[in-house]
Amino acid sequence: MSKRLHQADGPPYSVNRQTPWSIDSNGLTAAGQNELLKHIGRQLQVDYQDVLKEPAPDHIQDLLERLEACSLPLNDPSRDEGG
Repeated sequence: MSKRLHQADGPPYSVNRQTPWSIDSNGLTAAGQNELLKHIGRQLQVDYQDVLKEPAPDHIQDLLERLEACSLPLNDPSRDEGG
């Protein structure tokens, strides 16, 4: 695998070519790419599980409460306009 450099003004690039960095998954089968994406997803969940457990900021919580107050449940009889 070629050495990677990080340019301050953009994404990492390979030393040997000036193309955007990738995870080199193009050589994988569809099943291999699927497994790679699953692995990345699982690792992200592990890395960020503590962040997901934190309460939402007050301004986000207020917005969610306003949205919920404006929404009517699907089984609410007052939604029926035709009667």
